Amino acid sequence: MAISKNTFILVDYTIRVKDTNELVDTTIEEIAKRENKYDPEKVYAPILVIVGEGRLIPGFEEHIESSGEVGKEFTIEIPPEKAYGHRDPSKVKVLNARELLRNGVVPEVGKVVEIGGNIGIIRAVSGGRVLIDFNHPLAGKTLICTYKILKIIEDDAEKIRYLLHRRYRRMAPERFIVITDENEKKVTIELPREIYFDRDIQIVKALVAEEIYKYIGKYDTVIYVEKFSRTVTTEGRT
Repeated sequence: MAISKNTFILVDYTIRVKDTNELVDTTIEEIAKRENKYDPEKVYAPILVIVGEGRLIPGFEEHIESSGEVGKEFTIEIPPEKAYGHRDPSKVKVLNARELLRNGVVPEVGKVVEIGGNIGIIRAVSGGRVLIDFNHPLAGKTLICTYKILKIIEDDAEKIRYLLHRRYRRMAPERFIVITDENEKKVTIELPREIYFDRDIQIVKALVAEEIYKYIGKYDTVIYVEKFSRTVTTEGRT
């Protein structure tokens, strides 16, 4: 069953390297823990996917769009050209170790470094020369992706809550109070107090507003509310 572009869906997935079965990424905490890939800084929960948005690797997104079905588990093979591309020998560079040291980089095999705005991995250090691979770590790899669409989100307010949730993954969608008014073509959003002083909050507000205009399309105005309520102790004092 094809899913149309701009459809909001919630997806659980697990991605592995075909040749080694190595776990690359998963939204399922149990799997991450079982395979010793658990990251305590990561939130394990279904992700919001807006079909056609382009946030997923191409092969994954194309399969969702063409064959996705709610509640059915799919396992698909994604070749390099539909994942992270083929390896490019020209992206493997030899640099002078002294040059790296002058820039505050201590050459160590396996270290991830940023040179000229490009991210690479040091593969070898020998005789004052450093071999750095600027290919993506998964370049040239065929991936196996198992996924399930858990839900298609139809309600506009819920869509907006999940747009905010993907910016603040540790904040449950229900913490964002969203009121939509189709007659006046406006959305009012009350934000949780915990994020009022986030240094990126103004950028997030602007980005989410633009996503509402682009992917939902019914609204012309987005209003953000930051509510500061007086805190009262049990003795009636602030």
